[in-house]
Amino acid sequence: MNKAVFMLILMLAMLRLGAQEPSREHAETLELAAENTETEPENDEWLQQLQYLQLQPLHVNRLKEEQLKLLPLDPIQISSFLRYRELFGPFLGKYELQAIPYWDHATIRKLLPYLSFNKDAGEEKDLAVILAKGQHQLLLRTGNLLEKAKGFLPDSTGEARYQGNASRLYFRYTYQFRQQFWMGITADKDAGETIGRKNNAFVDFFSFHLFIRRSGFIKTIALGDYVLNMGQGLIQWQGLSFGKTGEAISIYRQGNTVQPYRSGGEWNFHRGIALQATVKKLEITLFGSAKKLSANLVTDSNAATGFSSISEGGYHRSAGELTDRKNLRQLAAGGLVQYVNTRFRAGASMVHYHFSLPFLPRDEPYNLYAIRGEDWTNAAVHYSYTIKNFFLFGEAAWSPGGLAAINGAVISLHPAADLSLVYRNIQPGFNSLYSRTFSEQSAVNNEKGFYLGIRLRPAPGWQLQAYADYFRFPWLRFRADAPGFGQEYLLQIGWVKRRQWDIRLLLRWSEKPENLAGNVLNIPLPKQAANARLHVERTLNRQWQLSARLDRVGVKKAIQAQKGWAFYLDSRYQFSHPAIGFSARGHYFDTDGYDTRVYAYERDLLYSFSIPSFYDRGWRYYVQLQGKLPRFRLIRPMKVQWWVRWAQTHYLNRNSIGSGWDEISGKQRSEWKCQLMFSW
Repeated sequence: MNKAVFMLILMLAMLRLGAQEPSREHAETLELAAENTETEPENDEWLQQLQYLQLQPLHVNRLKEEQLKLLPLDPIQISSFLRYRELFGPFLGKYELQAIPYWDHATIRKLLPYLSFNKDAGEEKDLAVILAKGQHQLLLRTGNLLEKAKGFLPDSTGEARYQGNASRLYFRYTYQFRQQFWMGITADKDAGETIGRKNNAFVDFFSFHLFIRRSGFIKTIALGDYVLNMGQGLIQWQGLSFGKTGEAISIYRQGNTVQPYRSGGEWNFHRGIALQATVKKLEITLFGSAKKLSANLVTDSNAATGFSSISEGGYHRSAGELTDRKNLRQLAAGGLVQYVNTRFRAGASMVHYHFSLPFLPRDEPYNLYAIRGEDWTNAAVHYSYTIKNFFLFGEAAWSPGGLAAINGAVISLHPAADLSLVYRNIQPGFNSLYSRTFSEQSAVNNEKGFYLGIRLRPAPGWQLQAYADYFRFPWLRFRADAPGFGQEYLLQIGWVKRRQWDIRLLLRWSEKPENLAGNVLNIPLPKQAANARLHVERTLNRQWQLSARLDRVGVKKAIQAQKGWAFYLDSRYQFSHPAIGFSARGHYFDTDGYDTRVYAYERDLLYSFSIPSFYDRGWRYYVQLQGKLPRFRLIRPMKVQWWVRWAQTHYLNRNSIGSGWDEISGKQRSEWKCQLMFSW
């Protein structure tokens, strides 16, 4: 029996499968984010919070703005909730939520699992209760590839380039009491990294956080690792954020200024202390951070004279990567002062960095305006204002090399129609670290653009979303050796019927300049990309769900053209007794190359993301099993949940997978993962 037939039989056998996962909207957003950045997200803080809120819902009459930002609400909906409660007093029941302007039935259904209408327990003041009555969680995860990459194979001397084994290990302990107290540690080892005291580290990445949120003058205290979000991300945004997605109205950067960092990524956070204080309607944030980074050093006569780039991947497997590990010290300090009330917010922020060595980027034309030297400073002012059905926001920022500004609006034209607009102007000389704003590029510099989005709900169950984005790059970019301009359009039509059918059609077309490879002179030419996707999801009952998707892609640059398509069939089933869930998918793809790759979000272990890209020709399947053991009692009742996952990709037109030291010789790549989570 050949493997294609085997995969089909497997899918039919596993047709009644299921697993826990983020919402459809979150999955699609993560998918588009991975396509734009070519990386999978590592910050799972938002998912941790939503999981916790299902166990400990927020009391509807104690909700503050920072807690509302955790929920799937837009700025107008948040402002409407706060104004309604201010005018009419405490909510008497869940049905009163329907009276809030701009809150529709779909929004309320999404929020109800996270809201409580029971008696309000109030803020806990007793430290002994805070430290004893919270939620403990211990997470253990491991995984491995069956096929050995080139870096794990011994060379002629019998030594492998990667010094550790191929296992990936992840450990996290967290403790949380309501929305008042967080504490925990995280440890992470990537495949190829060592465990022990080699290079003065028992484990490659270790993180600690202690976070307190309270009422009074000192509002927030963060010790250890934390993330900072300021304004609209022009100078600082370390929380999970997205650019253009299928949610055409989601243009506003929305998040708490200070949050605990509890994820495994090794770059995008601060390490030190942060404080927030409130004086009436004035909010003051101060922070300081000192941490070591992995950088590519510039040497002269074997002495380091600077660094050319910072490694964000977090891999320390080979002798060279271990030499670069934590070889650069970064100090950071700054603050934010802002005035906050229900309708209006305005503030000013500043961040200063100092490096132990000067930043010396590569001598390339596109690096003419890059950060240089041992010190760098950014400053910004920002605002947001809600007036009736208009929400206006913006930020203006400064760096030693240039200026940047972004302004936008979300307008509710009708209960069934919303409009969004964004204008950004970021000079080539503007640069910042740890920033992420609403833009075409992931880097916040060298871009001007105007974005227009619309969302329509013409009839019950129907939704149309569309956007048009026009942008220009005033200076050179990586793989574009001249200034240029581009455009992008998206149309998404969705139909939902009684939570049983969910059908979506997505069309996207873009054009932006890129160098034509193989020429003596690199002249950027328009690269046009077109995507079409049809997704159908059928919920048969509370336990069984089926879905299918068809993708069609095409790319054209000068006389070069590529095309491709992909199709998958997905199913999940949840048993009641015993409480075991299964999920499975079979995915076939056939594209002409990397430019026509297709991204697809896959169900994975809780708090882990899998969004692989598919190109060339082949097929992939995965099977996931999850469940929970019967509760037992030690000191407190304990719940134990488990996950097991197997995935395999088989190529029909390749004899190797990957590149460099991660290259696998052969046609297939097989991966297993498992996870245990203890909660008490």
